[in-house]
Amino acid sequence: MDGAARIEARYRVPGVPHGAGGSKPFLVVANDERRYWLKPPNNPQGPMVPVNEQIVARLGRLVALATCEAHLVTIPAVLAGIEIAPGYVLVECIAHGSLAVDGAIEQMPQLGHRADDENAVRHAGFLALYDWLWGGDDQWLRATSDSNRYYSHDHGHYFPNGPTWTSEGLAANQDVPHPSGQSTDSLDRGELTRIADCLCALTREEIAATLENIPADWPVDATARAAVVDFAVHRAPHVASRLRVVASA
Repeated sequence: MDGAARIEARYRVPGVPHGAGGSKPFLVVANDERRYWLKPPNNPQGPMVPVNEQIVARLGRLVALATCEAHLVTIPAVLAGIEIAPGYVLVECIAHGSLAVDGAIEQMPQLGHRADDENAVRHAGFLALYDWLWGGDDQWLRATSDSNRYYSHDHGHYFPNGPTWTSEGLAANQDVPHPSGQSTDSLDRGELTRIADCLCALTREEIAATLENIPADWPVDATARAAVVDFAVHRAPHVASRLRVVASA
């Protein structure tokens, strides 16, 4: 399961500025020798951003969608005190880590290059994820060095009301469709059907297990995690039905 084995940041990559987004992600090399963009709980957009990032990335990969690989990455004491931006200083903690995609550039708000590589398949997954987990703040990565392959990333504003979601808000929106505004032209119909089948086959136990090792000091307790599980379980078959309609069009 993505995120199950924690890794540790070794150093911030020199010469690489923080990301342009409000959460100001920064690039590190971890002790597995891979590079990750990190968002710790004290990022400028608030502590629920890494919560959403972890949950959406994990659930996306549970149904084999092209979300960036997510891990929990420890920021050790040796990196505490580094100033990422004015007023934003690292502390020792556990951060959300998104595996860096080589040669990637950010794309928003429209998906493009659908005919390239596997993007007709990957885009189908993005639209499914957006409806299922109530997407927001559309952003994608396009790997220019890898046939323009797209990845879904930056999920901090998923769920109703984004990083200020509540258990009550999730429950109130369980039955509300939330389709993406992206074009459905030329999506891979077989992939839409596969995702629909996967969503219908998901069990509450599988979803709950995917979320069980969220750090205890992150601001999402067992009650809130249960609300997310209820939201995802309840919406899954309804989203599957909507995907089947698109697949048959």
